[in-house]
Amino acid sequence: MDSIKVLILDENVLVRRAVSNILNKYDVFDVFWMADRSQDVTEVINQNYPDVALLNIDNMESSGFTILNTLRMNFPNLPVIVISPRDNEGAEAAINALRMGAIDFISKPAHKNLILFAERHLEKRLGPIIKAAKKIRERHHLNEEILQTLVHPQKTFEQIGSDPKADTPAELVVIGGCTGGTQTLFSLISELPDDLEVPVVVVQHLPRIYTAYLAQKLDSVAHVNVREVQDGDPLEGGNVWIAPGGYQCEVGLSGYQKVLKTHRGMRENNMRPSIDILFRSAAKVYGKKTLGILLSGCGYDGLSGAEDIRNMGGQLITQDPRTAIAAELPLAAIRNGLTREYYSPEDLAKQIVYRVARVNETSVEGETDRVGSSLLF
Repeated sequence: MDSIKVLILDENVLVRRAVSNILNKYDVFDVFWMADRSQDVTEVINQNYPDVALLNIDNMESSGFTILNTLRMNFPNLPVIVISPRDNEGAEAAINALRMGAIDFISKPAHKNLILFAERHLEKRLGPIIKAAKKIRERHHLNEEILQTLVHPQKTFEQIGSDPKADTPAELVVIGGCTGGTQTLFSLISELPDDLEVPVVVVQHLPRIYTAYLAQKLDSVAHVNVREVQDGDPLEGGNVWIAPGGYQCEVGLSGYQKVLKTHRGMRENNMRPSIDILFRSAAKVYGKKTLGILLSGCGYDGLSGAEDIRNMGGQLITQDPRTAIAAELPLAAIRNGLTREYYSPEDLAKQIVYRVARVNETSVEGETDRVGSSLLF
């Protein structure tokens, strides 16, 4: 395997030492950093051609945001992974960095002197996420790959049946995302209208504290209400719920009331919350009235749940892999024959409105459905 060049942009020598010590255990990583604060980051990158940048951002006043903006403008194909403290300020900073285009983040202890005691946590996160970042940068020929998956899916489209959207409007929308999903959510949720009549539930792979800030930031740009899930929340239209980090989130029943349930259950696909668990429970309660959406992400959490939605007659669409920071998850859904439909983040919002607006149309006795079954925006 070719070496992976990692640029560390962190003024704290303890952080640089901790990260370097971990990565230098493996021959695949070639680590360097800016030794002189007066150096220009653009010049350093042009001279060294890193595959991945690790950027420290401690809080909303951090100079790291200026550096991130410079990197996104001058090196849009360079994956940036943010290092932020595991506290409220770090969570807020990380969510904003993800919104600006950072592909992922790694948390560190809030107190700098504890960084050298966090080796196990850092080692668990650093290697896999950096390798995934390099893979994202090296992806080529997405158009051809999408075409091939559409022409030769692992399941034929005859096997998965006709698209159920022509017959059954959605009454629940469930969304799952991983790497890159945060950025997509801001584009998608901000486009939903304030009169949306169905509930939306989101699993975005983030830890505790971070999901609360995600809900808060999304609520500030949305026309609908966005909040973090509390155990027992009734599923009501016009609301978007964000599954809390560190908890599994499921759709369930409390008597006749459809509610959201959270619990510290086992991880699934090494995730808590897991997209599969949310999607599976939604399919069980809402059946063919479920609309599932897979966003940008690495890994395969969400594919099994998406298949459950389809098996129950529900609808499944994905983010266009070409607009995703990480194309692996939506591309896998297409490749496995779970859907033929993929859209930009803004058009995903339009699809939600289209697929749930038909609730009113189909409820009028004797009135035929006036919306074409294969409308594409």
